[in-house]
Amino acid sequence: MASNRAARFCPASAIAAMRQAFFIVVSIWAILFVIAGTTAHAHGAHVRITQPSNNSFFDLPLDEYTFRLADPDHKLTFRDIATRPLDDFEPIMNTAGPGYTHDSIWYRTDIEIEEPASKDPVTDQSMRLFLEISPPYLDRINIAIFDVDGGKFIWRDELGDNVDFKPDNIKNRNHTTRLPHLAPGHYRILFRVETTSSSSFSSRLRNDSTLMTMGGRSLIISSMIVASLFVIGGVYLIGGLLIRDVSLFWYGAYVLSFAMLGIGLSGLGLLLLQPIWTPINDLITGTGSAFSVATSVMLWVTIIDLKQISRRIYQGYCFYCVIAASMALTACTPYYADFGRYFLTFHLLVLVSMFCWLVYRFWQNPRGIYLFYLLTLGIPSIAATIYVASLVGIAPNSRLTQTIYPLSTMFHLVMMGIAMAYRTRYLEKARAAAQGRRHRTRQLAEEQREFITMLGHEFRTPLAIIQRSAELISLHLGEAGEGIGDRMARIRNHAGQLSGLVDVFLTKDTLDRGAFNLNRQQINLLEFLSNIVDSIDQEGNQTDISLHGDADTAINADTTLLKLAIVNVIENARKYAPSSPVSVDCNHRGDGFAYIRVVDHGPGMNEEDLAQVSMAFYRGKTSDGTRGVGLGLHIANRILEAHNGSITMSVGEKGGTTVVFKLPIDRDATIHNIRHRNTHRIMSTRVARRAGAE
Repeated sequence: MASNRAARFCPASAIAAMRQAFFIVVSIWAILFVIAGTTAHAHGAHVRITQPSNNSFFDLPLDEYTFRLADPDHKLTFRDIATRPLDDFEPIMNTAGPGYTHDSIWYRTDIEIEEPASKDPVTDQSMRLFLEISPPYLDRINIAIFDVDGGKFIWRDELGDNVDFKPDNIKNRNHTTRLPHLAPGHYRILFRVETTSSSSFSSRLRNDSTLMTMGGRSLIISSMIVASLFVIGGVYLIGGLLIRDVSLFWYGAYVLSFAMLGIGLSGLGLLLLQPIWTPINDLITGTGSAFSVATSVMLWVTIIDLKQISRRIYQGYCFYCVIAASMALTACTPYYADFGRYFLTFHLLVLVSMFCWLVYRFWQNPRGIYLFYLLTLGIPSIAATIYVASLVGIAPNSRLTQTIYPLSTMFHLVMMGIAMAYRTRYLEKARAAAQGRRHRTRQLAEEQREFITMLGHEFRTPLAIIQRSAELISLHLGEAGEGIGDRMARIRNHAGQLSGLVDVFLTKDTLDRGAFNLNRQQINLLEFLSNIVDSIDQEGNQTDISLHGDADTAINADTTLLKLAIVNVIENARKYAPSSPVSVDCNHRGDGFAYIRVVDHGPGMNEEDLAQVSMAFYRGKTSDGTRGVGLGLHIANRILEAHNGSITMSVGEKGGTTVVFKLPIDRDATIHNIRHRNTHRIMSTRVARRAGAE
């Protein structure tokens, strides 16, 4: 059915546009993978450094001169790494990294310090060098400097977001330490890194002025971006909750989770929060990563409306998101490395599958908004796939993989922000239209109330005339005959009942409050039911009605309304089971309620009809060919609710429908009836005994 609908509604231009968009996205995907997989081994064995002069700008990345070695057994020492041949190492740039691993990863960088070429006076302030290491979520970094010329270690330090913060530590967005004064010569900087996150590594040398200016600038930009993300995410999250829009809610949750991840990746957590509690940066980064995976999938599942395609597939994605979010519990434990190694690898397939589902949705319904979503999801999915592949050690680490993910994420957030703004505008227009319709509906309802009130007034006048005329005719007929007198009595009785129904239903109070104005009076239930059965028999409906019951039961009820409810039920039995007898019985129980049962022996109802039969205007599947609008049982149910009672319905195994009315009894009147009946029985027994004795 879906394919036929797609073929009928897909214009040729829309299909061509979809194919072009798909071809463009896949082409970009392939090109970027080729670029990401390109390796360049033109790395020097060491870097020459000239001592910076006063007020000079000094910023030297060391990644192109840094080499890596894995230590799965954790047995290598600093001296082993310092004396090991360079052929045992591999460059960190343009090669696949270790990804998420429990191994110790060693890094080595050779530097050669030269004399400054400038003749300007050199101070200790300008010659002071700082070593900056990123990313900020690395747990433990042991650093040592080996003097190659002297054959000895001259300096050691320890950094990391799982290392206790010390007062003399340098506060910075990345792990930063001050190097000792290095005389001209050949040195080897060694790093041992242990982390539960991805084993990415980058280092650079900066002097004091560069560290202050560039670090402060980066801090301001990062803080503004993270604060903006928190504000945007909070607005959309709360807005989605208030207007009950799932897409806006998940977009807000995704932006908030990405803002949390941004605190860890930008180093704000390391700078601001690590002095308070050491593991907090790991907690924020891991939680943000897990939540961003879960919320992004839920966002796209909602946008694609995957539930409409397949409920089971939708539930599978929801289960996947629950597992992804629960991985936040492992953020401060070594198990987080297993989460990254296996779960994020599987997430690559999820990203591809989401893109395929979006293509399928666009193929089904080639609307412009789906084409927009296709580009919005397709390009970031490429970047996220390359980035995640580099994190887990599948794709090589390069400048491309380091920059493509943040740029594509910002593109994703901006494009989704545009889409959500469009959706918000659409919802606002829909809300305004709904308010207009609601206002018009209220006007129509008010006009309807006025009309019905007027109609009720117009009904009362002819009904009163009918009643008075029937009374006058009865007086003038005299001894005209018992049949004519009975007919006139029935006219007066039914006119009075109809007038009572007009007073109940066609009043403004009933329409406004939805409740009936009850005119309660004490009635004997069996006598009341007997009168109803007699009136039905007198109308010649040819319905076999039998009555049984307890003669002592008394209730307080509005006779007009209760009679209407019971007659409606009997009429239903007569219409849908015309040839079957109907039995009516009543009794009361010790729970304080009286029970009226109306049982027919017709075919009964199915479960679907039984569950909805009391709804207004609902007519069962077997109602074809019978008159009615589906209000009888609905009105009866409302009447019983107004009397603090209820109606239940059931169907027997062999057919037949049982309707049970439950009403509060008049306890005092019922007890009086029981005592009076017992007294009358005792007196009758005594009289009979005396007569027998005489």
